[in-house]
Amino acid sequence: MRTKALISLLALTVVLAAAYLGVGYVLYNQLSNIRDGCQNRQNRPDNFADRGGSWRDDFDYSAYFMPDYEMVTFSSREDGIEVAGWYVEAAPESPAVILVHGLGSCKYSHTVLTPAGMLHNAGFNVLMIDVRDAGDSTFEDGRSAVGNEEYQDALGAWDWLVAEKRIAPERIGLLGESLGAATSLIAFSQEPQLAAVFVDSPFDNLPQIIREELARNHYPTFLMPGGIVVARLVAGDDVLAHDPNEAIQRANGRPLFVVHGTGDMRINVRHSYQLQEQAEAIGANATFWFPEGVEHVRTAEAHTAEYEDRLVTFFQEALGQ
Repeated sequence: MRTKALISLLALTVVLAAAYLGVGYVLYNQLSNIRDGCQNRQNRPDNFADRGGSWRDDFDYSAYFMPDYEMVTFSSREDGIEVAGWYVEAAPESPAVILVHGLGSCKYSHTVLTPAGMLHNAGFNVLMIDVRDAGDSTFEDGRSAVGNEEYQDALGAWDWLVAEKRIAPERIGLLGESLGAATSLIAFSQEPQLAAVFVDSPFDNLPQIIREELARNHYPTFLMPGGIVVARLVAGDDVLAHDPNEAIQRANGRPLFVVHGTGDMRINVRHSYQLQEQAEAIGANATFWFPEGVEHVRTAEAHTAEYEDRLVTFFQEALGQ
């Protein structure tokens, strides 16, 4: 009788575990899928706009058009991944900034092209990239690794600027928005020669944002471990390998700038408050700006002049322009 009970218990355990992982697979498949996320493909550095209507109608995009740009490709730091980008040179001797888009976006987005134009107007070389599975870069599996693979694409861009454009490491910075902000922070933590990072609307740590994403999509948060296991089994992605907040711990005096609107309903501003607390605790060289009531990645639209001034000044001081 006891043996039968143990067998029954074991069978039930297997069934429940399989069911749990099955649900985890469904969630992972839904939440990680970034196929066809790249919109506004008619945009180019020399002519772009918000074609989805999220920014105000009277925003002057033409002030940030970049007429002369180069279509480039280069290798990620991970073998087998080719990264596509647009390079706009101000002058060969100028510092450069790499721009990294967010989840389901790409280099065609006005939220990438606008700050690129701001920096280019100020005399910076700018490199806008598509991370893997986005835009024109290598299609790997159509799934986001929440920055834990994509950061190698950003570092491939850094390698390309150093090797091909002969720009000194201390003259190269990184700008990221949303998930691209988290990707940029991870890249900053993993490459000690990356000079500076400016991020817009980042998240602080992966377990927290995954729980929040589940809750936002009306799923119970206890399903998170199953989704993480499935990510490893299905795509080979360790989505908890690195946290964005490691950038604070590993900055070693390098400057960071974080902007995050308090009205952000996509990534709660508390993530940046947490980054600020960590930075203050260790005396990191970090600046924080929390524009009141601004929504997700909307500061460049809501406070255009101040955003441009803060962005340009930060990189001028950080990269020695």
